[in-house]
This record gives sequence, C-alpha cells and structure tokens, in this order.
Amino acid sequence: MKKGEYERSAKCLPALTFCFRLSPVFRFSLSRQAGVLFLLFFSAPLFARMPDAVSGEAPRDYFQFLFLYESTYTPGQKEFMIHPLYGRYRNDERAYKHSGVLYPVYYSAGTNYWNYRTFLYLFTFENKYHEDEKRDDEYLLAPLFYWGSGDTEKEQYFSIFPFYGTIKDKLAWSEISFVMFPLYSSWSYKDYKARSLLWPLIMWGGTPEDENGFKKRSDLRIFPFYSSKVHSGKYNHKTVLWPFFQWGADDLDKKDPRHFYFFFPFYAQKRSESGTMQSYSILWPFTLFAWGFDERRNTTEYRALWFLFQNMKSGDPHIRKLVIFPFYAHYRFGDKEEKYYNEMNFYLILLGNLRTKSAIVESSYDFFIPFYYRHHRYYPQEREEVWQWKLWPLASGYRQSDGANGWRVLALWPLPDDYLERTWGPLYSLAEWRRESNDDVYFSLLFRFFSVYLGEDSSRYFFAGFHYTNSPYLFEVGFLGGLIGYSRETQLVDGTPLRFYPGLYNQGRPETAEDRRYLHLFWMRF
Repeated sequence: MKKGEYERSAKCLPALTFCFRLSPVFRFSLSRQAGVLFLLFFSAPLFARMPDAVSGEAPRDYFQFLFLYESTYTPGQKEFMIHPLYGRYRNDERAYKHSGVLYPVYYSAGTNYWNYRTFLYLFTFENKYHEDEKRDDEYLLAPLFYWGSGDTEKEQYFSIFPFYGTIKDKLAWSEISFVMFPLYSSWSYKDYKARSLLWPLIMWGGTPEDENGFKKRSDLRIFPFYSSKVHSGKYNHKTVLWPFFQWGADDLDKKDPRHFYFFFPFYAQKRSESGTMQSYSILWPFTLFAWGFDERRNTTEYRALWFLFQNMKSGDPHIRKLVIFPFYAHYRFGDKEEKYYNEMNFYLILLGNLRTKSAIVESSYDFFIPFYYRHHRYYPQEREEVWQWKLWPLASGYRQSDGANGWRVLALWPLPDDYLERTWGPLYSLAEWRRESNDDVYFSLLFRFFSVYLGEDSSRYFFAGFHYTNSPYLFEVGFLGGLIGYSRETQLVDGTPLRFYPGLYNQGRPETAEDRRYLHLFWMRF
C-alpha cells in the first residue's frame, strides 16, 4: 500500500474511537459495534485487486474430466484444479500465484515480494522481501504459537502461549513477553515498558526517569482497589474500587482539556473546561438515557434504553448515526466531499446495504442474510469492475468489466467466496455457463457430465469421460481424461503450438508449420 493510501485508510480509525472523546459512557458502545461490522464487511475489499483465474484476450487451452479435474492454459497464465482436493493458478506477468488444498483448509498466495500461507485461517506463515533484499518470515497459530525470523534482531522472536515467549510488532506493541501467562508478562513501545503479575490484577510501567527523576509516563494498577494512568501533559486517569469510582482528564496538551467523573452505575459525565463539550449518562451500561454535544466538532448524540435508540451527528469527523433497534440502523463515516466514506444500513437486522469508497476500492454490498447478496466493486488503480450475486441456495453469478460473466445453478455455500465456489461448485452444480474475457463460452450440465467449450475457431466437447476437440490447428479425441486417445497438432519447427498465437496464422498457415501426431496412453503423450 502506498503511503497516501495508508494515510487515507488510517483516517477511518476515528470512527471506532470518536465516541470516547465525546463521552466515557459512549466509548464502549460505538467502538465495539462499528469495529465488528467494519471488520466483517469492509476488511476484505480494502486491498488492491489481484487476478484469481486465467484472464485476457489470448486463446486458451481448456480441458476437463467430469467434475474431478479441469485446467486452463494461455501463454503467461496457467490454472488447474482437482476438485475439491487441490487448485493452483500462476500469472507470470504479475509474478503472482495462489494455491489451495481442500480450501479453506489450506490456502497460499504470493508474488516475488511477499508470500502468505494459512491453515484454516488459524495457522499462518508470512514472508516479505524488502527493498534492501532482506527477508522477514513469520509463522503463527494465533494465539498459541508465534515464530518470526529475519535478518535483524527485531524480526526474530518465538512464543508458545501461555508458557513462554516473545512476540514483536503485534497488538500495537513493539514487543510482548510472558512466562506462564498470566503469572508474568511485559510489553513495550518505544521508550515505554510495562510489567504485570497475574495480569490484569497487578501492573506497573512507565518511561525511564530523566536526570531530574521525572517520568513522562507512569502507570500502576492493583485491581480492583486502585489504578493510575498518567502521561504528563496529555492525560491523567484514576480509579478506586473499579468500576465504582473513576475520574480523570484528557487532552491536557490542548487549549481546552476535558475532565470526566464516573460513579458506577448511577451517573457519568465528561466536560471540557470551556463547557463547549459535555456528555452525561444515567445508569450505564444499560444507559437509561445519555446525551452530549461537542461544539468544536459540531457534534450531538443521544441514547436511550441501552442500544435500542441512538442518534448522532458530527461535523468533524463527518459522522451520521441513527439506530432504532431492531427495525433500522444507519451509520456513515467519511468526509463531506465524499472522497472517502464507509456506510452501513440495516433493516430488521438481516436486510441491509454496506458501501465504502477509498483510493483503493469503491464497493456496494446489498444483502438479505442468508438468502441473497449482490456485491459491486470498482478498483480505481486497475480501472476494473466486478459484479457478483447469489440467491442461496439456488444460483450465483458474476460479471466483470473485461467482459467475463457467468452463472451457476445450485450454490450451497451461503457466504460470498469466489474461490470456494470454484473449488467445490462442480461437485453440486446442476448447470454452469460462463463467457470468458476472450469471448470463449463454456456450458455444462449435471455435475459436468456433459460440457462444451467453444472458442473463436475451436470447439471442445466432454461427455461421460469422453472428449473431442476440433480446431484448424488441433484435433483430439480421448477417453477417461487421457487414459487413451489420439491428437494431431500444428506446430512450428521449434514446437510452438499455433493455436495460442493467432498472429502467426491470421494471414494463413506459416510455411514452417508442420502437423505432429500423438498417441495418448495412460495420461502420457507419445
């Protein structure tokens, strides 16, 4: 991700934490609800599009054997799948490849600069190749096992949770260490370091003392009796008999610091010294009623009956929220010019729409859980568009800006996952149809018992294990996927098959071309 794209994505973070500034009461509700929904629905499309199947306008060589096996080849790209056991795709132009084994049991993807592998999306391995030609590898079975290796000490660590270990650059900390967790643990970031015994009961930490014996940051917790969290010139938080008594101040380095007081569960308030920001809550966390405003951010918010009613408007950042649970919910975060935004709309919980816009992707997602979804994505950098839909469990389909489109009758997996459909779909699909980006057409019936693949000047037929291919430069017949068969192929002297290079024969058969005949026996060609 480029620097500008990272900064733009980072602007979304205040949506998850803004209400903490508005009220100590609201911080738990909005951040948790919005955070979970953003992770579920917006995390997947936030990355640049990579190819996941053979594409382009060049001629293709397609072969299949019932629902068990299929392969597609074009110069620079190759894909083959043994359904549902194994699949692999390679794109030489983008130096990209991915593979799966009983997906989603195992999946891997990568380029020349990074590789990612996962087992059930629990155990993962990542390695990165940096510009200075250094390598950074990482294995994890979260949260039980972490292992990192690299060319610098910072990239080397090992952890077997909860017995012993060190983890680096995780959970917003530079380093986390533990011995028989929660018996002992420590964590650090820059010059700050904290230690804990019987976490989270006892904790102390801070920054080193300067020459005058002064600490910039100092934390102490003896739960639940007392806690203190101080960052000089920024914030000062105290608790006694948590959660009953909490008080403190934030933004001490700003012109208008804010002070809060919390007497659980009866009353909570947060006010700025100028009075331009105020928020109050009665009977938190059930929130019989809560209200607040922030004049500097042009923000107002009202809540009643816990989460059943919520209404919020904010000018900086630009936020709109209205919840009348369970009938309706609307949330939008972005900028006024709509250069970027995230938006969620829910009706009776199961019906809704999700939209996002950024420098990387523009996405619109309509759904009726679990029966229907329609997803549209536009990738500005690649100038590519993708439309997908599913009417579960009856059918699913897609359409792309390069002209590729298709549909499938019977789609048993309710969630949107293209690779899972392609891996398992042939085992249960009653009918399939698709048009490739080069205008080739494929159609199959009854779990691919009968299939036909039609190219610009070629045709392939598959029926009950028998296949027949006819084109100006390839004739082939076979049985049981190549157990026995015969083919005649036109090639150049160097062995180049003409069917992949129409530019060589559009003006007629080249003089150097010759027909070569092959006998197919036990899936080998002689």
